[in-house]
Parts: sequence; structure tokens; C-alpha cells
Amino acid sequence: MTKKFDVKEQARDILEETLDMEAVGYLGRISEEMQQIFASNPMPSFDDVARIVTGYFTGDGRPAEFIEDWLRTAEEHSRSRGLDEQDRPKAILSDLGVFRFMWFLKERGLTEEQINIVLTGAVQQATGGPEVG
Repeated sequence: MTKKFDVKEQARDILEETLDMEAVGYLGRISEEMQQIFASNPMPSFDDVARIVTGYFTGDGRPAEFIEDWLRTAEEHSRSRGLDEQDRPKAILSDLGVFRFMWFLKERGLTEEQINIVLTGAVQQATGGPEVG
């Protein structure tokens, strides 16, 4: 049997090596903001999600075409995962959180591989994945 490695530890190492405390704090703020969005919208509709996503991306200076494409792609992605119509809006909001993390890490110079490790580690942390060392 192949021994699994702990992605959370790899992710932590990458973040410690590449980000300063200000950047780590910013990632924490993204997480807090997304938690607030979910707390304020426990059962969001597609209209709620479109309003939230549009507000975020408009504030970030993104053009309307980008926002429309992002929403369409996120909706198609949630549908392709087999989610029912009630769960899709929450999945799209989750995608917004992932996008925000990924974009920030990319702006900080992390490679695609590093970003994938960090996101996998975050999922492992959130789902209580086992630490194998």
C-alpha cells in the first residue's frame, strides 16, 4: 500500500515560504468575508448569487463581460458536478471563494502547481482529511 502524503503540510510550507504576514492576513480576510456571505445567505437564489458575484467583481474593476462569463462558467461547472438546482447557488458562491484565493495567490507569484497544492490542503483541512506523516 502506498503511503499518502499530507497535503496540508505541503500547503503550509508553500505559504510560509512565499507569503509575508500581511498576505496571510489577507487570505484570512477573504475567508472571513466568504463566511459572512454564507451566513447572510444560507439558502441563496441564483439572483442572490448573481448580485453578490457582480458586486464583488465590479468592485474589483472587472468588466461586465468577464462577470457574465464567470457566472455562466460557474453555473455550468455546478451543473456538471451533478448538483441539484437548490445546491447550485451555494456551489457558485464557493467557487467565488476559491477564485478569490487562487487569484490572490497567483498575484503573489505562486505557480499553478503551488496553488493547486495550497487549495488541496485547504480542502483537506476543511473536510478533516487525515494527517499522515
